[in-house]
Amino acid sequence: MHRPAEPLRAHETPERWPRRLLRQAGWAVWVLLAVMAALSRATFGLRCESFGCTYVGVVWVALAAIWGLVVLLGLGLLGWQRHRSVPTRLTAAAVAALLLAGAGHVAYWLA
Repeated sequence: MHRPAEPLRAHETPERWPRRLLRQAGWAVWVLLAVMAALSRATFGLRCESFGCTYVGVVWVALAAIWGLVVLLGLGLLGWQRHRSVPTRLTAAAVAALLLAGAGHVAYWLA
């Protein structure tokens, strides 16, 4: 005789894949932060020679635009995680690190 399965209790419900993905998405922001750090490290090695200073300026503007996109992506992910009531500690730390790195670049550029 076939018995119907008992419903799962609240603490036994399987976690859906979007929630699991959102829970771990902060690591993607950390990976983007590492990529940004590698790109910025490469740009600090560039030197001005004649028209090379224009090239360095273009690279810095491109890096600033990419940094802005990554920050917007991180902030959007953070907002989405908060909306879905997913822990945000990992993503918030990555966004804070991105903002500190950006502030450091601006300070270096202004000095």
